[in-house]
Amino acid sequence: MIPGLTDSESIAHLIQVAIAPVFLLNGLGILLNVFTGRLARVVDRMRIAANHLRSNTDVARRPQLERELAYQRSRLKIVNGAIALVAMSAFLTCCAILALFVGGVTRDTASSLPLGLFAAAVTAVIVALGLFLAEVRVSGKALVAETDDLKA
Repeated sequence: MIPGLTDSESIAHLIQVAIAPVFLLNGLGILLNVFTGRLARVVDRMRIAANHLRSNTDVARRPQLERELAYQRSRLKIVNGAIALVAMSAFLTCCAILALFVGGVTRDTASSLPLGLFAAAVTAVIVALGLFLAEVRVSGKALVAETDDLKA
């Protein structure tokens, strides 16, 4: 038996309180999956553009390829930032869960540490989602730039 937790009702309450952050962790895993998928697309597009730039002798096409590479570099930075923030959020969420359990064991129910950690985790997710929207916007601009020469 864990010192400080003497009855099954206290243990059950502690587990119930820790469940909400666990749902956030599940959502963060899904976000990481989406963001890493976007990262893979950016890396693929960068490689293709760089290879075309290296092998292309057509001087007229070079500015278009350089512009494509610049857009992909911007996307890479944004997606990497979003991934870092989601990973940080997952870390903070795990720390909040740990703080909840430690607080429950020591009966320190007045501690604001778990709440602060959880609030920081949610804030990091909000910023990551903002970066995701920025990356989608840059992706759209890159597509428009890539197809500019096809205007009817």
